[in-house]
Amino acid sequence: MKGSTSRSVVRRCVERARSVLTVIGILLSVTCAPANAASGVDVAQLVNQRYDSRVERCAVDRPIWMCSGLVVRPLAGGASQQLAALTPEETQTQSAELAFVRGDLRTSSLGATAGFILADGFTASGWQKPYDVRCVYPVDVTPPGITGAHGCDLLGGTTPVPPDWSSCATHGVTDATSWLAHFVANGQTPLRQCSLSAQVATQFYAAMQAHGQVADSLAQMPMSLLIPAWNPATPATIPIQAFYFDVSTPGQLVQAQRYQMQYFTATNEWVPILRVMFAPGQGASFGYDETDQLDSGFRVVARLKARFADTSPSCNGGTRAAYFCAGVIIRMVAVRDMPIWNPRPDYITRDGVSTSYMRADARVTQLATGRGGTGLIFKEFGAPVEYPLTMKCAFPANAATASRPDSCMRPGQNRYCDALGVTTYAAWGASQCPFSVTPAQFNLSVTVRRDHAGAVDAWNEQTIKPWTRDIPAKIPLEAFVAVGDAFVDARTIQLGYMNATGRFLPIVRVNATAAPDQMFIYVPADQVGGQP
Repeated sequence: MKGSTSRSVVRRCVERARSVLTVIGILLSVTCAPANAASGVDVAQLVNQRYDSRVERCAVDRPIWMCSGLVVRPLAGGASQQLAALTPEETQTQSAELAFVRGDLRTSSLGATAGFILADGFTASGWQKPYDVRCVYPVDVTPPGITGAHGCDLLGGTTPVPPDWSSCATHGVTDATSWLAHFVANGQTPLRQCSLSAQVATQFYAAMQAHGQVADSLAQMPMSLLIPAWNPATPATIPIQAFYFDVSTPGQLVQAQRYQMQYFTATNEWVPILRVMFAPGQGASFGYDETDQLDSGFRVVARLKARFADTSPSCNGGTRAAYFCAGVIIRMVAVRDMPIWNPRPDYITRDGVSTSYMRADARVTQLATGRGGTGLIFKEFGAPVEYPLTMKCAFPANAATASRPDSCMRPGQNRYCDALGVTTYAAWGASQCPFSVTPAQFNLSVTVRRDHAGAVDAWNEQTIKPWTRDIPAKIPLEAFVAVGDAFVDARTIQLGYMNATGRFLPIVRVNATAAPDQMFIYVPADQVGGQP
């Protein structure tokens, strides 16, 4: 018996030593790393690891929130919501209310469908942005502004010992069992609960145990933490590790992007947005998608500039036409035709949707007019997509395809340009024939413009076969276009697409007469999520 007890003691000592060494390693790594060093994928992994952690304390005797679980700031939403704003109650108590969630709790939400996640206590200290937790309430509650002890004393009469502002000790409550008995005696009313210590590891864990034993309706909500209120004018001091939005609630990506933009404006740092999804009986999972990020537009523009500069005559070793890897295909649309991702009935009738092909040697100086300066940019046709598009024919200038029965051949025509021997812009002007989309012929439709000594039409034209209606998420779109000052209409299109698909596509400023490095410009403030 004594030998068994000794082995048990040794085992606990070894496990504790391992825990200490692990935490020391974490501290060294986060202290030496800048706050924004981790990629979005890395941040998602760290957040999931903390959510899935099951430790009862951190290091030797530090409370759980220092290394495990998630400290979350749920935000109610709305276009005017400021991420660092304090409520009137918080201003009065000088405590900010946060939520605590972990995978072993029955919590089924983060308290709101969008908000931000703080770094754990150790990491925040490494960023030189430490925070302290004044107290923890096992049941979600918003303390009234008049609550004593900075919001930690709902029942009154507590004499706190800062930095521990908790109130339960005054009522003889020190563990989960006594907290539950006290809560029942006070009618199981959230505003009549005492707060446990967030400084003492055993009491914070007791708060989690108590949360796990309350009624389901209360356990579905997170635990409440109170920390010293930050200065709303200096959001850079808040150790935000990620923003989040609940994918099950429409419209929340825009809100998360607004918070991301606000933080960038204050700090010049892009903090990642994470998707969160709760599965019944399985808790939450957090994921990172590069296309959710407001700064993803910069990467889109970099790709557009690279494709515009690529004058390759063909792709894939000459087996594919140039539009499979080079150039930029744009379709101008009018916001009055929303949803603009659906082909209009007349396009379906004539079996064609008109586009323009921009490339450094294509001499396109203007995009199609008469549609208000808004449009769509398609991905290169060689990109891996769910719904590939089909190019039907190409023209070196505006070919008035609306009057062509199949959007390629004019009435009475039945041959492509190669069959007619058309190899110059002047010859094409006389015949108005369509170029086929073989690698050689498609490239010729571009180079006849390039090589023509005289003036050419402001834009060229290519016909794409209409795609199926009502599949916006499947169409290989890359961005939306704003020409001139068409930002309001472009945002209407962007928001409509986000509402229909839950996905973000950037608005890109396109100026066909600008220098190549200025032809495609991305500005975060142009986006719906970049608006105040």
